[in-house]
Amino acid sequence: MKPEGLLCGISRRGHLGELMEKEIRIKTGDGHVIYGTLTKAKGKSKRLIIFVHGLAGHKNEHIFFNAARFFPKRGYSTFRFDLYSWQKGARKLRNCTITLHGKDVKRIVNFFKGKGYQQIFLVGHSLGGPITLLSDTSKLNAIVLWDPTYNLKRLFSSEVYKKIDYGVVFDWGIDIVIGKKMYREAMKFDSRKLIKNIKVPIKIGVAGKGILVEGARKYFHDANPPKDLTIIKGATHGFDEEGAEEILFKETLKWLDKF
Repeated sequence: MKPEGLLCGISRRGHLGELMEKEIRIKTGDGHVIYGTLTKAKGKSKRLIIFVHGLAGHKNEHIFFNAARFFPKRGYSTFRFDLYSWQKGARKLRNCTITLHGKDVKRIVNFFKGKGYQQIFLVGHSLGGPITLLSDTSKLNAIVLWDPTYNLKRLFSSEVYKKIDYGVVFDWGIDIVIGKKMYREAMKFDSRKLIKNIKVPIKIGVAGKGILVEGARKYFHDANPPKDLTIIKGATHGFDEEGAEEILFKETLKWLDKF
């Protein structure tokens, strides 16, 4: 069945203790479908956190799956989604650009604004950081970047081992195919200029053992106040280490509660 309108469909997944999850589909302006999961906070909370994953990521990575259990118990509904996936009508990574991702995030924000959420926050991990900065931030209450990518040119050129007709291939243990448009965009991408234009509060949580600490410090330097930077010692990019994810969540909650 062809999806119609912005809200293509909702199906209940059931209770998670006191929490309720719903699968939501949002139609893009160019006819694709964004698939995501809304986890509702207990009661009638009007606060929503939207999570944006990184390159080759997905909505059910542990950092987002666990966040969807942590924050709703503390008064924030959450929405995690796939920028691209195998599902019918979803985008394919090889056809995407970073700017297109930003437009999709804007679409999601507008969708939930129309559903009565009074406070909306974006949390972007890795490449989801620059994507978050590209979205329309005027309707947001605050932004949080989790170990955000800073130098896209370095990222998109350091791992490329083969060029193909319609793009380039990253060797990350599995082949990640990036289209030519995204690759060319990354070569000219200016993260510093983007963050200087952000007018909403911004928090950066960076992994202390990762390679993005320097970039996080640059983001923080160029960001407009109010702003905050937390370096989580012993953590790597995915915040996989014992206790690292919990510290990240608590630092994020402390920031969002201010607004």
